[in-house]
Parts: sequence; C-alpha cells; structure tokens
Amino acid sequence: MRRFVYCKVVLTTSLVWVLVDVFLLLYFSECNKCDDRKDRSLLPALRAVISRSHEGPGEMGKAVNIPKDSQDKMKEMFKINQFNLMASDMIALNRSLPDVRLDGAGRWGDAGRQIRAPLPT
Repeated sequence: MRRFVYCKVVLTTSLVWVLVDVFLLLYFSECNKCDDRKDRSLLPALRAVISRSHEGPGEMGKAVNIPKDSQDKMKEMFKINQFNLMASDMIALNRSLPDVRLDGAGRWGDAGRQIRAPLPT
C-alpha cells in the first residue's frame, strides 16, 4: 500500500512538472510573437537558417579577407586572445563546410538509405 502511495506522488509531481514545462515553452515561444499564420509554421530563426545563402565569410572553408582599413584594429584584437578575433566574429556560427570524407566512406541519404557502399567491417 505504501509503495502505491509513493508511485502516485511521483507520477503526480512528474505530471505537474511536465505541464509547467509545456506552459513555459508555449509562453516564451517565438511563435506567440508572430502576426501571420504563415509565420507560425517555422520559427523565424529556423527559416533564416534554411534560406540563408552560402556566400558569407568563411562559408565552405574559404578564407576570410579583412579589409585594409581594419588591419590595425585586427592586430589590436589579436592581442586579446592570440587569435584573429575579428575574422572569428565575421564567420557565421552555422556556416557550411565542404564534405572532406574520402570517396570510400559511406554517405547516407535523406531517408536513411545509404548512397554509397557500406564501410568495411
């Protein structure tokens, strides 16, 4: 009997916390601030990531070119942490990188099916 009471207490508190989490997620969600019905389908940040172009600094592993008028500022910023802080700030956090795997490596398609031959085991 005592075990049954403990189980009820644990399940009740778990349910309360789940409901609190759902309420907080819905209350602080970006979708509550959307005006159009179209905007509710995807969060604006997610839509921006999907539709972004691959032409920014550092995209696909390309070098970042610092303008000549910013070279002095770049050298001052380099002294802070001993790396090119200006170039690091210019590169997007979610940049695309080229696929550098060898041709023999297996690659997976969208639906989980393998595009190339499996890796040797």
